Amino acid sequence: MLFSTASLAVPVWTWVDEHGLRHFSDRPGPGARLIELASAPAVSLPAAPAPAAVGSAPNDAGAAVPTRPYTTFAVASPADGQTLWNIGGRLEVRVELAPALQPGHRLDVEFDGRRLELAAAAPQFTVPDVYRGTHTLNAVIVDDRGEELLRSSGVTFAVQQTSILNPNNPQNPR
Repeated sequence: MLFSTASLAVPVWTWVDEHGLRHFSDRPGPGARLIELASAPAVSLPAAPAPAAVGSAPNDAGAAVPTRPYTTFAVASPADGQTLWNIGGRLEVRVELAPALQPGHRLDVEFDGRRLELAAAAPQFTVPDVYRGTHTLNAVIVDDRGEELLRSSGVTFAVQQTSILNPNNPQNPR
């Protein structure tokens, strides 16, 4: 009475919702696509409320340590639609992240469509050379090889800079 593990396979569907959160389910959601698993899962996991970055990272001895899924990952500051004044070219970014950053994972950002390789180890960091104008920002979790594991929803914000040439500025040399 031998049987194949393929006979135990269940369909797995994945999709990204309107908030940029990735979902996995045995039933399709809006815009879902069917994915194939290499083998039948050994355990059933509860559905995560947010996208998951699951894998392994090396510990100090070089052995693989399993990572837990991220349940919260979002740019907290700057806020979407926020206007920042006179930041001196330095953008302070704060990311909401739960659980804490896993071993071997780092935070980067995609700023105005270009990935900056900051490799931040803390959920607060500074992006240099951010000047006046409207900008977009996504936070990105990367592994030790720099491969993207998870991306936050994007925020759009504006930077305003007071000009000494403004006629209303008392320091204007006119």
